[in-house]
This record gives sequence, C-alpha cells and structure tokens, in this order.
Amino acid sequence: MADNQFTFENKEYRDTYRHTVSHILAQAVKRLYPEVKLAIGPSIENGFYYDFDAPFSFTQENLDAIEAEMRKICKEKLPLERFELPRDEAVRFMQERGEPYKVELINDLPEGEVISFYKQGDFTDLCAGPHLDTTGRVKGNGIKLTSCTGAYWRGDSSRKMLQRVYGTAFPKKDELDAYLARIEEAKKRDHRKLGRDLGLF
Repeated sequence: MADNQFTFENKEYRDTYRHTVSHILAQAVKRLYPEVKLAIGPSIENGFYYDFDAPFSFTQENLDAIEAEMRKICKEKLPLERFELPRDEAVRFMQERGEPYKVELINDLPEGEVISFYKQGDFTDLCAGPHLDTTGRVKGNGIKLTSCTGAYWRGDSSRKMLQRVYGTAFPKKDELDAYLARIEEAKKRDHRKLGRDLGLF
C-alpha cells in the first residue's frame, strides 16, 4: 500500500473522511433538533453536504451550535458499525424512526441490492459506505460548516424544498484555515472584478 493511503492526497481516503463527517453532521442535527428529517449526505469535491427537512430555517446560530456538537461527537470516538437488513426490515427500521426520505430511498433500490446501514452511537444512517472506523479519526477543529441553501428533494422542482447544509473538513486545522483564506481571497477578487466591470471602482 502507498504511504499516502490515509492522507488527503488519496482521493478515496479524502472522500471517505468527508463522507464520515457528513454522518457526524446528521448525528449532531438529530441530537439538537430531533424533529428534523434526514435526506442525503454525500462527500463532494471540496467537502460534503447533507439535506434536511426542518420545520424552521437554519440560521448562523444553528450552524454554530451544530458545529460545536460535531466536535463533541469526534471526541466521543464512536465506532462506525456497518450492518445489513432485508428490504422489508430496512423499511420498517426507518419508518419506526420517522424518516420518510430514507424509506423512499430504500423502496427505490433495485431488487437484490444490498441494503446497508452505519451506526455510530445513538445514530444510524442508511448508507453504502465506506466510512472511517471511528468518529475519533476526524479532527473536530478541522471542520467548518460553510453555508446553507435550498435544494429540492432529488433535484425535482415539483418536490419539497429541503435545506442543504454545506461544510468542509481537513485533517489539520491549519489546512482548513488556509482553505478558508483562499476562498475568502477568491470572493474578494470576484467582488473587485465585478466592481470594475460595473464601473463601481
């Protein structure tokens, strides 16, 4: 195995790491706001997101509280345990938890598809994986929730509008800080360029 197997130079590890952080985000949301329903939470190029159906709009204050809870979950070093269920049991499992979006996803899986879940402490999510073996591998101070936008369930404008919480995660705080500084600088440049183009400056 290559030396960089468990570093962010390895895209597979980077995606697995950030996908695990999306589960930590969902767990934090459910702990703080049990009434929120879960949709999906993949890793993406520069981080991850999770879509939620909440009876209120997430504010910056909510995001700060969620981030703090995520750091706690990292410190708890919860093992991520994979298990599988037959389709009817999987549906019942999510129905009992009041998760209609997960029920829909299970029902739409092709016949014969393996239906797997990942459990971490008091939280279980429908997921194909892979994940890190414990939340303790994630550096809490390397996590940042960056924004919240609207997103239609399954990208369909006739379906419900959900709230998509975006975040990013790095294995070291200084890597996160450097990334956030780059984003900020790019925003400023765009702003200056826009100002010039519009004749404002």
